[in-house]
Amino acid sequence: MRHPPYHLRPNKAVDRLALVEAVRRLEKLDDLVNYTYYGFGGPYLEDFRLLYDLCPGVAMVSIERDEETYKRQEFHRPCGSDTLRLETMEFGSFLAQYEAQDRKSIFWLDYTGLEYCQFEDFMTLLGKVAAGSMVKITLRAEPQDYIDRSEEFRRRFEAVMPDPSADPPVRFRDFATLLQGMLQVAAQNALPGAFPLMFQPVSSFCYSDGTGILTLTGLVCRRDEEARVRKAFQGWQFANLNWTRPRRVDVPVLSTKERLHLQSRLPCSRGAGRTLRQALGYLIDDDQRSTESKLKQYAEFHRYSPYFIRAVP
Repeated sequence: MRHPPYHLRPNKAVDRLALVEAVRRLEKLDDLVNYTYYGFGGPYLEDFRLLYDLCPGVAMVSIERDEETYKRQEFHRPCGSDTLRLETMEFGSFLAQYEAQDRKSIFWLDYTGLEYCQFEDFMTLLGKVAAGSMVKITLRAEPQDYIDRSEEFRRRFEAVMPDPSADPPVRFRDFATLLQGMLQVAAQNALPGAFPLMFQPVSSFCYSDGTGILTLTGLVCRRDEEARVRKAFQGWQFANLNWTRPRRVDVPVLSTKERLHLQSRLPCSRGAGRTLRQALGYLIDDDQRSTESKLKQYAEFHRYSPYFIRAVP
């Protein structure tokens, strides 16, 4: 199976590191040794490598349907089988047999497409995980997929659309916001108000590394624990606790020399884009406005922004 270079996508890398930060904040609620992480690791197991390095103690399970990708995972395994278990099966089959048994989980449903069955997986999972579990879901957010196909979109997704009669937006961030609203409907359908459990969002991002993406992270918690969960994430700069619009991630590609030059100006919160543009003394995008927008993004996400270094073997 051919794979895009997931490990070389800067905005996706920010998303991964934001997940690690969210997982670390779970320590305010429980010891991380009580959690198991489940994800679609892809050939390089990047998220598993990060969790192994930065969140030791979390047991991990990779779920992969393609046999050849599974073989690449064996080659790229960052740790032993006692910490990371590799499974080869369809996620639907895994989900059908998954039983929480009161053990807390961290799931990343890292989809590359947009299908109604993915909302069904999300709803089923919310109904299965133990209280205190974290669930992250990533969906394709490409509004041009549905230009002149609004009726098809409504027919496929009407069960989770906030307004089943509305046309899907044509602008990227508006479309990503619609998908987040659809996930909110799905969460409410899975865990309605009469249930003792609820889904509390903690972050959401939208970005593009060639393909538009919406990603949402939240916790399944007891309703009487809602205030405690919100408190654990309230101090986080990137928290989204009230289903507000997803935060846009659009970090610039900077050389190592440029990043080192800007480092002494960080952190800066007021006029960050202008401050960093003046520090560089030149534009890194089409015009001053877009340059300052990119550099503002860098100021916000520089701690999560990856280094890509050319190495000669």
